[in-house]
Amino acid sequence: MIINIPTKHDFENVAKENLTLAFNLLFKVYENDIDHEDEIIKEEVPIQRIWDHHHGTLRNTLILLNQAIEGLMKAVICETSSLLLIDKQRKDWPTLPLAENKDFDSLYTIGGEALLTTFCAVGSTINIDNDLIHFIEEIRQKRNQAIHGINVKDVSVKYIIENILKTFTIWFGKDTWHKELKQNIFENPLFGYFDSDFESANSYKFLDFALLIIGKAPLSNYVSLDIKKRPYFCPLCKHGIERDYGTLSSKWAFLNPNQPTSKTVHCLNCHRSFRVQREKCKINGCKGNVLYDAGYADGLICLTCFNISNYVNE
Repeated sequence: MIINIPTKHDFENVAKENLTLAFNLLFKVYENDIDHEDEIIKEEVPIQRIWDHHHGTLRNTLILLNQAIEGLMKAVICETSSLLLIDKQRKDWPTLPLAENKDFDSLYTIGGEALLTTFCAVGSTINIDNDLIHFIEEIRQKRNQAIHGINVKDVSVKYIIENILKTFTIWFGKDTWHKELKQNIFENPLFGYFDSDFESANSYKFLDFALLIIGKAPLSNYVSLDIKKRPYFCPLCKHGIERDYGTLSSKWAFLNPNQPTSKTVHCLNCHRSFRVQREKCKINGCKGNVLYDAGYADGLICLTCFNISNYVNE
């Protein structure tokens, strides 16, 4: 018989790992070589030169992206039967009572066109249309070029990052790309040894990176809130970063729903919601009207300027 048959979740987990690794490889380039305060380097070394230098990393992330998509197609097929992945005539399957046991991993499995046509043949909650097939085939062809050492045209860091987010969203829904990246931080055995609040809130950098690379309009396709509306500070993330270690200027909390009377903000970084009060901020020059009760005796925190609203500048 065939033993150790993989499940849908096995393929999904590996696919998520590949997508997360691909994102993090590019994020590390940004964090190590681009996101710094040295004005001389910023002036003399164009960002594109740095990405061109890391063309090998771009190739590897493209390969990881393709492997993730293949794994996700296999996961869909497994919902019907994992045996559909076997590239062997059924008469040769080791399934008869006296047949020697064979591990699934020792058998050849389908790939390429056979994988794609089988993926299209089974039932799925994924919307399988011409756009999706074109997307899958485009990534596969570019991956083949990368494997064969051919100069892959139109493959930039923007292309890779946006398609990582697109893949996450097609299969798992909006926000899942960031939640997986954040979960990867939690699962690190070193998590919490420095400061768990700071380390958790620090995942805002993934959002900043994605925004910088692909832009606000494209990014809005992969998050659940309308980021083109006015952003606010998240009281939890702001506290986590600024309590002892630095300054948080990024705003990733938005009214939900985004209406004049809405009394809830939701943060795309910590994925938590907070009740707010809709009152005009009393800080001179601040036009904010979204205030949060942090438990301070002297007033509410304005999530626009992050000052205690009862204080009035002289």
